[in-house]
Amino acid sequence: PTSAPEMSAKVVGAAGGSPEELPRAPRIVCLLPSITEIVAALGFSDGIVGITHECDFPPEAIAGAAVVTKSEISPYSMSQGEINEAVVGSLLDGHSLYALEADLLRKLRPELIFTQSLCDICAVSYPVVLDTCARIMGGHPTQVPSSDGDAACKVIAPDAASPGPRIVSLEPEDLWEVMKTIRVAGEAIGSVAVARAEELVTTLEAGFDRVREVVASQTRRPRAAFMEWQDPIFSGGHWIPQMMDIAGADYGMSKPGERSQVVSLEDFLALDPEIILIGPCGFNLERTKTDALQLYKHDWWRNMPAVKAGNVFALDGNSYYARPGPRLLQGCAIMAACLHGDAVASELGPDLVPPGSYERILAPPVEEEVGTGSGVEEVGTGAGVEEAGTEVATASE
Repeated sequence: PTSAPEMSAKVVGAAGGSPEELPRAPRIVCLLPSITEIVAALGFSDGIVGITHECDFPPEAIAGAAVVTKSEISPYSMSQGEINEAVVGSLLDGHSLYALEADLLRKLRPELIFTQSLCDICAVSYPVVLDTCARIMGGHPTQVPSSDGDAACKVIAPDAASPGPRIVSLEPEDLWEVMKTIRVAGEAIGSVAVARAEELVTTLEAGFDRVREVVASQTRRPRAAFMEWQDPIFSGGHWIPQMMDIAGADYGMSKPGERSQVVSLEDFLALDPEIILIGPCGFNLERTKTDALQLYKHDWWRNMPAVKAGNVFALDGNSYYARPGPRLLQGCAIMAACLHGDAVASELGPDLVPPGSYERILAPPVEEEVGTGSGVEEVGTGAGVEEAGTEVATASE
């Protein structure tokens, strides 16, 4: 693949200098699930002392780590429409969706805090992190350039009597910037992690090349949609367009690096996708399946050619799409399996397309109530789709 472009990565020292080389894993707090996964992939799970309430992978990284965040939103007890309303309301009011447990953070004595300022919906906002650290650990925010020449950033500069943590804020906007954040994380942790980060990036780039190679034999690129949210409909943005391109899709909902945007029903129908992938941000496969079945209540949905053809797939958005980390590679391979079928899934293999990682959603029988869990076809390494646009029997026919 094309080499990663320069991105805005914030790497700061305790007094505004460059990160020092550490002979051991520093005491790390990860304020975003993707960062937890990156640190673990670099082999520094033992250094993680604090995580968010949303961090759930890998097991060795979260075992024994303290949860230092909380949220007023309970996604698994609210509908997508209710969640969207709550998020929009909080942002309009200038109210953060997340809070830091300041006293606990102080007790953990972190030496390195990983955070982000790309999306206030995904994690604790960057200003909250800065203000909290300044309040509980001393010092004051100052403006300094990052170690690799990227954009300037705010940094906690504590006094000598009360040394505070270094703060690294990662903001990847597209797939290749995700690769850059892995390198930046390695640099922040120390010299040993730098080589590991480079090895991880090389492995991931080779994996994406493998997906591209396998799908290159396909005769066409089906027109596809990626729904990051369904009430209202949001496009898949940031790194999703590049993943869809590598997976062999004709994807026009957004361009690489663009934020996810609300898509009107009229515009969504005008896309006329041959295949629809549904991977709501923050939802696992089970929740995605449950919500996707609710779409069959709508005439506009049931009348879409992709839906009639049975070319609708539920994905684990939480694991493979919402988190800018190593598992985006599996997410891309899963896309390829949905788009091109069993042969591609088998050729990519279970390491890239984990068994049971996606499921085709079929219309529930007309006599059954939507939402009972019917209409879902188990997919192993990939049940695949018929040639895009070809009618296949659904459960209601």
